[in-house]
Amino acid sequence: MTVGRVLLLLLIVGSGAVVIYGLFVDTSNPLIVSGLAVGGIASGLLGFSLAGSAIRLGEQGRGWRALGTAFVGGLFVMGAAGAMAGAIVLGILTGAT
Repeated sequence: MTVGRVLLLLLIVGSGAVVIYGLFVDTSNPLIVSGLAVGGIASGLLGFSLAGSAIRLGEQGRGWRALGTAFVGGLFVMGAAGAMAGAIVLGILTGAT
């Protein structure tokens, strides 16, 4: 695991903490929207990084490890899509009021 991936994981955990704080303590929509957006961007970057690793592992002949890495990377990218969609919808709803 590289330093960049560790930093992205820390960024995802931190943005999750901001979203939870915004939901239960502060209840402010801009805090939730920004936390979701940052978490979505970090998850997307981590997912695409894992996709590159899966390709390299497949070229080296490590098929099962490549498959597992690609699966985990896909989960991160799907989570990023959900977080970004939530941020966009909440951002639109916040701006409409």
